[in-house]
Formats: sequence, C-alpha cells, structure tokens
Amino acid sequence: MSENKKYTIVVKRQRVEVSEAVYRAYHKEREAERYQSKLSRQNELSLERFREDGVNVDYLIVRVQPDIVDELIHQEQMEALWLALQSLPEDERFLIDELFFNGKSERELSAIISAPQKTINDRKKRILLKLRKLIEN
Repeated sequence: MSENKKYTIVVKRQRVEVSEAVYRAYHKEREAERYQSKLSRQNELSLERFREDGVNVDYLIVRVQPDIVDELIHQEQMEALWLALQSLPEDERFLIDELFFNGKSERELSAIISAPQKTINDRKKRILLKLRKLIEN
C-alpha cells in the first residue's frame, strides 16, 4: 500500500516528490522545531509578551522589588554579623572563614589543620552558637 503512495514536501513554494524516508525525516525535524519554538515562547519573559497577555508589568516590577524595610533589616543583620565575627578569636574566625566564606568542607579543613572532622564539626557548632548570642545581644 505504501508503495503506491506518493510523498511530497514543499520546497520554495513547489511540491517535490520524495521518498518515504525523506518525508518522515523532514516532518520529524519540523515537529522538533515547533516543539522547541513552543518551549521558548513558554519560557520567554519579555515586555511585549506580558503586554500581549494583558499582564500589568508595572505591578509585577513593584512586587518583586525588595521592600526598603527588608533591605534595612538585612543590612543591619549583616553589620551585626560582621561585628560578631570581628570579636571572635583568630582561630575561631579562621574556621568560620574557611567553612562559610571560602567554601571548604569540614573534611577538607580537617586535613588542613590536622584535626578530626568531628572536632571541626563540634567547633563549628560551638562558634555558631557563640555568634548567635553575640548577634542577639
């Protein structure tokens, strides 16, 4: 039955007869392009797209901007943390710097200072509690 069927595709506004394999490959690619285009439209965030969809962009912009009060609270907390970190002894500050600011793991730090990982973990917990108390006061 498929032997009698003719397969055509449109090339430069003209129908061209092709084999079944070419026909299927062509349409498979077309479907893949349509799917990718659909995905890109779904994930697209543009001013024009919002306007087309009837979304009030000004409202969204205001909604996602951080509240000035939240920003001030965050800044105040960061200053309190900085002061608390400055009050730590050098060895405790080194441990916190390496773990939290330099991204080292407890295992890596234990190898550097030749101390068991459990000791590093215990020290970290103790220092974090100390920092919390300093910040809360």
